Amino acid sequence: MLNNREALLRYIVAIHFLYTSLALLTEWLPPTYSLNQMAILVLGLWAIARHESAIQVELLMVIKCGSIFLDAICIGLYFDLGLRTYRLLDHSFYFTISAFFAISLLIIKPVMLILLNKVRQDRLGDSSSSPIFTSHRAGYTQVEGQQTV
Repeated sequence: MLNNREALLRYIVAIHFLYTSLALLTEWLPPTYSLNQMAILVLGLWAIARHESAIQVELLMVIKCGSIFLDAICIGLYFDLGLRTYRLLDHSFYFTISAFFAISLLIIKPVMLILLNKVRQDRLGDSSSSPIFTSHRAGYTQVEGQQTV
């Protein structure tokens, strides 16, 4: 049976794919934006395929966290250039849709990170709301037949 957190991971990857596809509807963003989004999608699919390990989810979280800064830089640098270019071509509606989804994806990425942390905690078997990237530690267990000093 499919775990709710695993379904959550699939929804996150599907939403990321949809928003990326619509953000890349026009060619105003640089190729590094596309490469960054493709890396996130590949890592997301890898995390879905390897559902027993938390390492893939942690790597996805690190890359997604870095992509927030990279996306903000790309959108900030190329927004005005893309707006002027598509206004001259009289296709500003396409640019508006593309920019809306690029900016929306940038805004929802922190929410996706919080949800990915829930998936990571579930894979680690940690039900507490521990800080991001801390491992679950078991308490001290007495070994049978050993004496304590």
